[in-house]
Amino acid sequence: MGEVDIAAVLQMVAGLATDMREMRGEMREMRGEMRGEMRDTRRDIGDLKHDVTSMRQALTEYHSAVLGHGILISELEDRIRRIERHLNLPPAAA
Repeated sequence: MGEVDIAAVLQMVAGLATDMREMRGEMREMRGEMRGEMRDTRRDIGDLKHDVTSMRQALTEYHSAVLGHGILISELEDRIRRIERHLNLPPAAA
């Protein structure tokens, strides 16, 4: 069997230890970045929920205002036809 160069083995082990320390540092940095991204994402989701709630509220208020004027959209077409007949107008082209 050939001789083992102990100095070369120790140098390789020292190099591996250095690489491992660097990798741990990079992993810590990546975890910190991921935590920051997760915080930003949670904040964005909260903002989006608020925006959807505001939009839903505005739509409900609009719908209530339209219905409050006594004209249902489904009845509008019938009313237009009745006016056209009353004024002897030809039906509007589609």
